[in-house]
Amino acid sequence: MKCTLKLKKNENLPKSLVRCYYRSNTTSNDCHILCYDPVYGLAKSGQAAIKECPKNETGCMRKKCENGKYLSEENFCVLAEIKNMLESTKNKTELAKNLPGLVQQLANTSTNQVITEPGNLIATVDILTAFSSLTNVSVNQSIMQNFLVTVNTIIDQSALSSWKTVAQHNVSSQLLMSIEQFTTLFSSTEETFNITKPNIQLMGVKINSNSHKDYKIYFSDFKYKNRSSSNSVNIDEKELSKLPNGSLVIGVAYATLTDILDIPNSIEILNSLAVTIIAESSSINIEINSSLLNSTLQRDSAKCVFWDFAQNDGGGWSSSGCRPETNGDNIICKCDHLTSFSSLMSPFARKEDKILEIISQITTGLSVGCLIICLIIETVVWKHVTKTKTSQARHIMMLNIILSLLTVYVFFMMAQYLKGNTTICIVTIFLMKFFHLSLFFWMFTLALLLLYHLIFLFKDFSKTAILIMSFALGYLCPLIISISTFAVGFSQNHYIQKGKCWLNAEETYLHFLYIVPILSIIAMNIFITFLTIFKILRPTVGEKPINSTKDSNIVKQICRSVVILSSVLGLTWALGFGFLDKHSSNILDYAFNILSGLQGLCILIFGILMDSKVQEALRQKVVPSSNSSQKTKLVTSTTSNTY
Repeated sequence: MKCTLKLKKNENLPKSLVRCYYRSNTTSNDCHILCYDPVYGLAKSGQAAIKECPKNETGCMRKKCENGKYLSEENFCVLAEIKNMLESTKNKTELAKNLPGLVQQLANTSTNQVITEPGNLIATVDILTAFSSLTNVSVNQSIMQNFLVTVNTIIDQSALSSWKTVAQHNVSSQLLMSIEQFTTLFSSTEETFNITKPNIQLMGVKINSNSHKDYKIYFSDFKYKNRSSSNSVNIDEKELSKLPNGSLVIGVAYATLTDILDIPNSIEILNSLAVTIIAESSSINIEINSSLLNSTLQRDSAKCVFWDFAQNDGGGWSSSGCRPETNGDNIICKCDHLTSFSSLMSPFARKEDKILEIISQITTGLSVGCLIICLIIETVVWKHVTKTKTSQARHIMMLNIILSLLTVYVFFMMAQYLKGNTTICIVTIFLMKFFHLSLFFWMFTLALLLLYHLIFLFKDFSKTAILIMSFALGYLCPLIISISTFAVGFSQNHYIQKGKCWLNAEETYLHFLYIVPILSIIAMNIFITFLTIFKILRPTVGEKPINSTKDSNIVKQICRSVVILSSVLGLTWALGFGFLDKHSSNILDYAFNILSGLQGLCILIFGILMDSKVQEALRQKVVPSSNSSQKTKLVTSTTSNTY
């Protein structure tokens, strides 16, 4: 392998170069793109080059090499003052004794020197964490003031690039926890108190059992990205009565924490000030009214979230115990616990589509009517079409598919008129999801019956065994999945979507518990459909060879098979998985709603009326018995021929 270096004009060495070397244990050459810098030297792409810190500082400076270019320099050096303070926090006894002086010293350092580079940032948060880990220590307003001076410095907008650099170290979650814990150490002699900094505000009140007032605080005058933002917190008097007399209720609001704790690679955006509420009991109801930081985001996508320190091994936003309400340009979050809160919104939320809603209602109503006709036809022809074990098994499966889909449609229409989070709503959603799963499991049993006849063409089966297996798959498996999902969701109080009778869309795991089995079944049914097409193209012994049949007839037979199997095996529902991509188009919306809404019509036409035995039975019912021996040419389906 030949490698060449191209030097730019007026440069002694290239900014990037390619180094090749021969690997002795193989016959190939390996090439690595290298970065070059006069100070940092050479480094392979994907690695970082380091250099020593200035005098009196520990740590290192580094640059990452990516695709032959060095990225911006990252300063992981730590000031001597910060390092010494960090060392002094290791002795908890001395730390408790010298806490006021150390907090003052850290505040002075943060004011007089730059501590917002990544190295100093991490060390400073470690010091704040050490301060907050103390117990049996009382913090007065002066100490709290100095503590917030340091926090105000390290969460300034000028430090946001450093926070992105240290994001993988969970430093932001560590900082938030240290603020929460240190605030619990605060004691005040005043009935109300207020500490205000440009990037952080602390307000609180001492509980007085004789005041008989609600707790209300207002955070305002925050400047966020050249825009004013505000936040208010309200706790009802009845909730305050749960707290001990003389205890404190404290609120802390942050101007930039929405950027520091933002979710990387997510289309959901933190869209209100982050606020922390601290009290002696965390199990009280609270209401937070927040102005929107970005008014262009979709309000119907709003989620009220809190920072869950136990999530994802480092913390994450969770909506458990909170529900959103919109009030003009404000979001009202009602939560049943205390901690650090904000709101998430999405720029890609789907707006209400009245045309789509009308189409869905029409197709659903049409399918319900078709499914009722299917039941009538099955009742009329049952004795005629269940004379053989195969035909009986097939029609039992079709009957359960019809009943399951009909029940899903009925509960779906009921849910549109029920209030959210009521007993009847919960029961309706549970049964709708159960029968929806049951629908796909019965489709799977029908596919397995087809597969059995494709593989074991001349082999009989046990009627009892096939029925036991069918009902176990058709109802027992969906029941286990539905009960398990309900138990987990209901125990966490987020099974039903807030304000709407529907499965909670905010908790994605609830949907995945239903989607994964359905997706697996659709994948298996698609595989069986391909086997059916393969059988049409490659007939078995005794069947008519394919080369003796016109190509046009073969194509028609394949198309008819695909249409029939798509309707009775639920293959059209595969379009629904396009909604896992939140950027999916409206065209997919319409296609999915029309095809899934017309499932009942497709089953009537392709699953019932195109069955040759059903046609024969209906003809015998309609045509007088004297003419029953006359045969007419009927359209037959591949599936009925197979069965």
